[in-house]
Amino acid sequence: MIAHLLQVAALAASCSALRPIPHQRRDHNGSTINIDWGNVLIESRTTATLQSVANPPLLANSSTRVNALNSLRTVSSNYVRYVPWFPYPELAVVELEPPVKNGTHCSTSWNFTYADQLLLDFLHSTPDVSHIINFSTTPDWMWVSDVPYTYPHDVDAIDFSYNNGTKLRDPSGKEVADYYRRLLSWYVKGGFTDECGVYHHSGHHLDIEYWEVLNESEAEHEIDIGLYNTLYDVITEAIHEVSPRTQFVGLAMAYRNASRVAGFLNPDNHKPGTPLDWISYHFYSSPTNSTTQNEATKSFQMAEQFVGEVEAIEAVRKRISPKTKTTLDEIGTMDPLGSTTIYPGYTIPEEYWVWSGGVYAYIFSRMALLGIEAVGESQLSGYPGQYPSVSLIYWKTGLPTARLRVLELIQHSLKPGNKLVKTDNDNAQLHVQGFVTPEGQQKVLLINKENKSALVQAPGFQKARAETVDVSTGGGPWRTEEVNGKSVQVPPYAVVILSNL
Repeated sequence: MIAHLLQVAALAASCSALRPIPHQRRDHNGSTINIDWGNVLIESRTTATLQSVANPPLLANSSTRVNALNSLRTVSSNYVRYVPWFPYPELAVVELEPPVKNGTHCSTSWNFTYADQLLLDFLHSTPDVSHIINFSTTPDWMWVSDVPYTYPHDVDAIDFSYNNGTKLRDPSGKEVADYYRRLLSWYVKGGFTDECGVYHHSGHHLDIEYWEVLNESEAEHEIDIGLYNTLYDVITEAIHEVSPRTQFVGLAMAYRNASRVAGFLNPDNHKPGTPLDWISYHFYSSPTNSTTQNEATKSFQMAEQFVGEVEAIEAVRKRISPKTKTTLDEIGTMDPLGSTTIYPGYTIPEEYWVWSGGVYAYIFSRMALLGIEAVGESQLSGYPGQYPSVSLIYWKTGLPTARLRVLELIQHSLKPGNKLVKTDNDNAQLHVQGFVTPEGQQKVLLINKENKSALVQAPGFQKARAETVDVSTGGGPWRTEEVNGKSVQVPPYAVVILSNL
């Protein structure tokens, strides 16, 4: 096919196709974008998905729980990730105290009250898709620590001190593996026998499709790759004894370390037969400048650096273990005034949620070109004290932010099976990528990185549909409009998908 030319021109006046955002700076630099619809680069196998971290706003007594779970249901997708995490010991760890054996007396502390409620809510809200489950936090008492530590018994308390120690009291990892064997038995076998020989009945017979082994272990307990491989081997072996069909995700790296990937994927570093099904790692942009445009600019720059890191890791994976798949299961941004908590008197602006969604859309587009299997936006529920600017929902209501709407729009329009075509763009303001559906429909993903509008001249799209998430739509449904002319306005920070009708 003959390549269509998309002209990006200056806006001298508003365009009737898509409404401009009032009082915003306009773009006065034109450029040309070439989309060669006949030049297919790759058929996408990339699923847009998300992670949900277990935290108090998702508990049954929370006023936002119902809305939060409905928001989760909206973006339910394959490879959705669920992580009970260490700042909430009561929610994340199901054996908080070590077994007590004193003569003939023996007792344990197994308790699935909160774990069951949160996991079952998650599964009921994400039906008919595959799940990556990661009870990432090992019981603190399994680690040697010189500092006495008492975990909070308040389920609403946030405590980032739980992961103590860098050496296991059982260096073989068997104690950890037994913990996970029993945990999985509770969920897939209907129950388990504890350390005292007492049977605990659950009645659960779940299908755990994917299990991720630990989380950001190079940071949590500072686990080197040798110990991680030992734990991975014994944990996967123990889980397969009770759930033989489960596949495994390894690493879950906080940092993009190609040598750690190489050390994990080398089969010589594992027991014979250990499955190396998937690897995973994470990305968060964390700009330090609190000016909205500078935050956005820095975050897109950091996302571009991340693409280079992925390319390096992919080269290692393809060389050592080409059958291993990849999920990037934590992708997010952080507002410097709302990263862990919210600065007094500060409100995260609506523009943030929009351009943050744009960063995710940009990474999704670039990862689709690299053949990454899953890209997970982080995270469903955040709130002050627990990464509020990483949230996909408003913590006061549980309703979607624009970050969630961008994910939903991508899931709606850019599914696996679409073909990505050669797209050239010399305008730094926009990211543009052309897609062709299996039915032959042409689509264009447009991401505006700046707080000014751009006008795209679109020959061949005289009759088209434009779906837009921007500041005016916010956390509401995206705006859908028919383009009756040859041009499409891309509002400030907007994510637009243009579809030929």
